[in-house]
Amino acid sequence: MGAEPVVSIVMPLYNKRPYVKRAIDSIRSQTFTNWELIVVDDGSTDGSAEEMPGDDPRIRLFRQENKGPSATRNRGIEMASGEFVTFLDADDYFYPQKLEVEMDLLRNQQKAEWMMSAYEYEIANELKGHCIKDIHGNDVSSSVMVFESALDNLKVEGWPSDGLCVKKSLLDRTGGFNEGLHYCEITELIIRCAVAQPRVVIYHEPLYRVVDVPKSISKVLSYRNESFRQMGESFHLLSRNYPEFAGELIRKSRLQLYSYIAGLILSGRAADARDYLVNSFPCGRDRRWWKMWIGSWIPAAVLRRIVKTDLSLAQMR
Repeated sequence: MGAEPVVSIVMPLYNKRPYVKRAIDSIRSQTFTNWELIVVDDGSTDGSAEEMPGDDPRIRLFRQENKGPSATRNRGIEMASGEFVTFLDADDYFYPQKLEVEMDLLRNQQKAEWMMSAYEYEIANELKGHCIKDIHGNDVSSSVMVFESALDNLKVEGWPSDGLCVKKSLLDRTGGFNEGLHYCEITELIIRCAVAQPRVVIYHEPLYRVVDVPKSISKVLSYRNESFRQMGESFHLLSRNYPEFAGELIRKSRLQLYSYIAGLILSGRAADARDYLVNSFPCGRDRRWWKMWIGSWIPAAVLRRIVKTDLSLAQMR
């Protein structure tokens, strides 16, 4: 392949044959050309890997037994030889200038070691814009902004991996994706990047498109509640390791753990909720803790009518 690529794109692939050629074509159409694409086929059964082009040495394919998206992305990171790493899910696609913008900001201007960019979301042929939000939930309106402390300034929950571009050395320091999570693993990585390297670049203009497709992993809700617990406990541990961010990390920890407990209560597992509150809850008791405790004694059917939601934390404020 000649000289080492500047940026590695990691694409986890699992049963996305109808979409993967579009994703690859979007990379081959980039205005910045010094890249490599690492496709990790996570045990696809629909022939997805057969869509790999054979005429571009910048594209490498690896195969493995099914291990889930976090392990698949981590294998791609291990194989990456670029100074920077970005990601693309096989059902999404980049806009042509994405890599050029990212490499200008991170490599040429050296504004930070990582960045996040806005995107457009396509669902039922309708296009919606999604912008980075500040900590108060307002759009970050400037085209390019540099924040010295991501956790103090930005709402980082729920962001796709496609919008991340990270120096590989930072990913190596943070350990990549948490393979124990099947839901919210991207948010968890973003927060670890933010505490390890608080300075972040935000690009307000959309650089990629997320496409809503059937059977997406993001729609598999069976993992969701357990992941709330795992994330909450992870954030609490991070609060000890990074005391300068303890306040925000504990707030996020409580948010996740109360969502987990609410999910237990509303799914009829009130006894498990009480056991966790009493024996495992790491953050100390506050007003919300007592509301959860009281709510755990209300029959789930009655509580659902009161709160009018399923697994949301908001219902118990």
